[in-house]
Amino acid sequence: MTIQEHRLRIPALREKVKEACEFISRLARSAGMNDDSVHRYYLAIEEICTNIIEHGYVQTQDENPYIDLVCRQYPDRLSVTILDDAIQFNPLERDDPDPSAALDEREGGGWGIFFVKKYMDKVTYQYIGERNQLTLEKSIP
Repeated sequence: MTIQEHRLRIPALREKVKEACEFISRLARSAGMNDDSVHRYYLAIEEICTNIIEHGYVQTQDENPYIDLVCRQYPDRLSVTILDDAIQFNPLERDDPDPSAALDEREGGGWGIFFVKKYMDKVTYQYIGERNQLTLEKSIP
């Protein structure tokens, strides 16, 4: 089984998020994913990277924060691991918001990771070597 691996490091700046999204979109398309799957990966990467920048790195003293993306293409799936050195945070521990609740009763926050979990086939989190590692996997049709 051949596994192709591609890496990208971006500065943790909002204006660099699009670069990460386009990088993953190109890899998803070349892996054979359809337009819907490519779009879902784009949105998921945008959400996670933006959250890292806006919530994770805001609380650190890191002068040059960055985000690493490691994309592994397996014969049957695409796996993207997003790594950062921000404070330890597992977004999967947060309770999902209730989409059936009335709009005025819904709590703010949590919707992004809720949709990421819906868009992907598998989402896992690890904290290894003082780095957050969130992995998103989606099957290749």
